[in-house]
Amino acid sequence: MRRSQKAIEHCKWHLIRVLRAIAIPVSKIMWGYQRNLEKGPGTPSIIISNHNTNFDGALVGVNFSRDIYFVASEHTFRYDLRSIFIKFAFALIPINRAQADAFAMREILHRLKAGYSVCIFAEGNHSFNGLTGHIPLSIAKLVRMSGADLITHRLEGGYFTKPRWARKKRRGKMAGRLMGRYSAAELRTMTHDQILKVIERDIHEDAYERQKEQPVRYSGKKRAEYIEIVLYLCPQCKKTGTIHSHGNNFSCSCGLNAAYTEMGFLEGENLPFSTITDWDKWQKEHLTQMVNNAGDEPICADDNQQLFLVQSAVGATFIAEGPMYINRTSFHCAGMAFPLQQIKRFTILGKMTLLFTLNDGTQYEIHSSFPRSPLKYLEIIRILKQKHGLFID
Repeated sequence: MRRSQKAIEHCKWHLIRVLRAIAIPVSKIMWGYQRNLEKGPGTPSIIISNHNTNFDGALVGVNFSRDIYFVASEHTFRYDLRSIFIKFAFALIPINRAQADAFAMREILHRLKAGYSVCIFAEGNHSFNGLTGHIPLSIAKLVRMSGADLITHRLEGGYFTKPRWARKKRRGKMAGRLMGRYSAAELRTMTHDQILKVIERDIHEDAYERQKEQPVRYSGKKRAEYIEIVLYLCPQCKKTGTIHSHGNNFSCSCGLNAAYTEMGFLEGENLPFSTITDWDKWQKEHLTQMVNNAGDEPICADDNQQLFLVQSAVGATFIAEGPMYINRTSFHCAGMAFPLQQIKRFTILGKMTLLFTLNDGTQYEIHSSFPRSPLKYLEIIRILKQKHGLFID
C-alpha cells in the first residue's frame, strides 16, 4: 500500500473511532439505546445482525471496539457528496442488491484477510412487518468459506422506533445484544444448513411478541402516516390500494377506520387485526387467492409512477411517467411491458422504490411521489413466478 493510501486509511479509521465515541451518547439520548459492549478486540469475524432502521450500522458499531466494515446496498453511494462521505466514514462495502455481486464477496474476504471484521445485515432489507426476514443460504456458505469467526448480534426495538414504512421516527427504547460467538474451527464442523439455523435462531426478532412481553411506549407525531405502504389490502372490502393515512389514523374508502397507537398496535371498531404482522400474514394469503383467480385484467395498479433506467453506482436516467400495473403474464410501467419470464430479480429500496433486473442485466427503478405499496407487486411477482415454475431472487 502506498504511503498516501496508508495515510488515508489511517485518517478514515481515526474518524470512524471519533464518530463511534460520539454515537454512544447520541444513540442513548435519541433512541434510548442500550449497549451490550464486546469485551476485547477479538479476531477478524463476520458479524451477522438483523435489520430494521437506516442507522443500524451505527448501533451495531457502538457495541464493538474493533474496526468493522459494513456491507451496504450500492444505491446508497450513487447520488451526492454526502454518499461519498458516508462510504468513507462508515467503512462500507457496496453490494448490488439487484445482481449477484461477486465484487462484494471478494471485498469481504479481502477485508477479513487484512485483519478487519465485516458486518452483514443478513436479510438484505429492513423488516416491513416486524419479523426478521428471509436469510439466504449463501450467507451461511460465505461464513464457512471465509475461515473467520462468526458473531451473531440482535437489534431490538428498532421496528417501533422507525418502522420502514413510516414517515416519522418515534422515541422509545432500543437494544443491541451479542447473541453468539462461533470459532472458525467450530464452523468447519458444521454444514451450511446448520450454520444457517444458528444465524436464524440468534438474530430472529418478532417485534410484536417482544412488545407484548416487555411493553414500551414509542411516542411521536403522525404515527400512522404512510402505513398504506405496508397495509395494501383492506380486510373489510378486500380491495388493494384503498387505504390512506393521516396523522395517527388511517382509513379505507369503504368506511374502515383505525389508529396506530404509541404502543405500535392497531385499534379500530371491528378491526380484525391488532398488529401489522397479523395483517400482513392475512393479506399475503388473500393476495394468493386473488392471483389464482385473476383473469387477464390487472391484479393491482397505481397511477403516476416514474420509471428510471439504472446505471449502477452512477445514477438513474428518467425514462417516462405513467401507470404501473401487473397481470398474470407481465409487469407494466409508464408504457413499457416486462414479461415475467424476463424479470430475474425484483426488490425494494427504502420505503417504496422498486428495483428490478432483467435477464440481460438491464436494471430499472420505479419511484412514486406519493405513498403507495411496493409490497403487493413484490408478492404478486413471487406468487406468479412460483406458480409458473420460474425462479426469481
